[in-house]
Amino acid sequence: MENFLLNNYYFFYFFLSSYRSRIDSNAFEYRKFCDEIESIFTTDFLEKNPLVESEQYIALKEATTIQLDPDKEDRVKNVMHKLAERVHKRRIQLFPLFEDFDRVRNGHVTQNQFLRVLNDLALLTLLNGFEKDNLLEKFRVRVGGRDDIDYLTFCHELNALAGFEAGIP
Repeated sequence: MENFLLNNYYFFYFFLSSYRSRIDSNAFEYRKFCDEIESIFTTDFLEKNPLVESEQYIALKEATTIQLDPDKEDRVKNVMHKLAERVHKRRIQLFPLFEDFDRVRNGHVTQNQFLRVLNDLALLTLLNGFEKDNLLEKFRVRVGGRDDIDYLTFCHELNALAGFEAGIP
C-alpha cells in the first residue's frame, strides 16, 4: 500500500509540475492540459480544417495482447480464416448482432452472448469444441469479476481477414 501511495504521489507531483502556470505558481494551465489530451484522440485543430481525414483512435485492449501458446495461436488463426471465408462469402454484418447485447457500448459481451451471436450467424457450426475454446480464450477480457469477450477486436480482425473495410461489410 505504501508503494502504491508513493507511486501516486510522484505521478501527481509530475503532473502538477508539468502543467503549473509560469505566471502564477498556484494556478494550473488547463488549456495546455486539454490540448494535450485532445491530441491523443483526434487531429489537432480539426475545426479549422474540416476536410482533413482524421484517423479514428482505437485503444489497445487486453484481447489484442493475449498471447496463447503457438499451437493454440495456429488453431485460432485457422479458425479465423475459416470464419472469414464464410463472412466474406455471405457478406455477414457482425457488429449489429453483437451491439444488441452490448447495452453500455463498451465493446464486450458475455461468453454465452458471444456464442449465441455466432450461432445466430451460422458460424458456430464451423467450429469444434477445441476451436471454440481457443477462440474464447483469445478474445477474453476481464471485466469486473467475470470474463467477457471483446467482440470489437474479434469483429475488426475478422472483417480484415474477410477483406472488408473497417465497419463496411
